[in-house]
Amino acid sequence: MTTTARTELAALKGIGIKPTGLKPVYPDGFVCSGLTSLYASWIDVDGTRRSEAHSGVDGGKLGDTIHAPGPGRVVAAWKTNFGWGQEASLLILHSRADLNMSGGPPHYYSEFDHLRWNDVKRFREGEHIVRGQVIGRVATPGSNRSYLPEVHWEIYEVDDPNKIEWVEKANGLKYFLNKKAELIDPLYMLGQNSGIRADKRVDIAPFFGDADYSRFKGFTYILPCRPR
Repeated sequence: MTTTARTELAALKGIGIKPTGLKPVYPDGFVCSGLTSLYASWIDVDGTRRSEAHSGVDGGKLGDTIHAPGPGRVVAAWKTNFGWGQEASLLILHSRADLNMSGGPPHYYSEFDHLRWNDVKRFREGEHIVRGQVIGRVATPGSNRSYLPEVHWEIYEVDDPNKIEWVEKANGLKYFLNKKAELIDPLYMLGQNSGIRADKRVDIAPFFGDADYSRFKGFTYILPCRPR
């Protein structure tokens, strides 16, 4: 790959939490629970300005099921607090082979935040996750009804999953670091199967329990889509 091609690919992925211009297109004939704040946006789900660029995407309505975007295994489920109240997070590791990707990094992380601890405390390190598996339900940050409901979803490219470190925050709760991981726009991975359009629109692929995903590339959507 040429230097120019690598630069263009990094821009499309949003390396460095940079705007990608990618926009979701939901399938005709379905009503999908939508994304409410996109990657690298400075606007929060309630329309207010963020203090920093958004490191993932937010979406969902209160009580919506959250589905694993691809096969993988649990790295950890843990309690955390981002300043809105105690909640939980879940980290899943996907391999390139899991996602039928022929190139790119060897692994990816999916991190989910603003979850309820009671929803994710059952998960154990190393547990296998299947595509579309329900991993929780959309709640409000810190289970605080002063905020709008959302699930926060981050995607990392991961060169070496063994380089993960756990850091204790000032409030006694933990968070992970991996210096061999790089944040990217989740819409980039949602666009791998059908391809990203020239105008940077990404066709959202809902998960259907009776579909064959043995050759599906990348991620399926994490929120429900129902027929009209």
